[in-house]
Amino acid sequence: MSKNLVFRGESPALSLPVPAGTRSGDPVKVGGHIGVCDTDRTEVVDGKQYGGVGNPAGYASVAPDGVYALEVPEEITTVGTAVYIVAADNSLTTTATSNTLFGHTTPVIDKGVASGATKAAGAGTVNVKLVRI
Repeated sequence: MSKNLVFRGESPALSLPVPAGTRSGDPVKVGGHIGVCDTDRTEVVDGKQYGGVGNPAGYASVAPDGVYALEVPEEITTVGTAVYIVAADNSLTTTATSNTLFGHTTPVIDKGVASGATKAAGAGTVNVKLVRI
């Protein structure tokens, strides 16, 4: 399970082929699937073994639903803002053009205070509830 999990989804993780260097907590798009990696990609890098138990080389366990704290570079001022994944590098953006819908920003309520669904421009995370595509 990735460390940036906020709320677990209902569906089991899928074992999918992911790009080299993909680590637990990274957003990914694999064909028609989107999700967040629960495990590192199974591979050997500089003599160190990465990966989840049961995944073949080049694969990782990918959660297809749930809420995750993820890096989005743009300013997000509204709860429920659409977040898209860029197929070329699996980065996240608020730009819809040529990208695939990944999820929507979602607040966490703690002691009556909502947080995590908005942020200023630049580095920082927001809670993103994955969509089912």
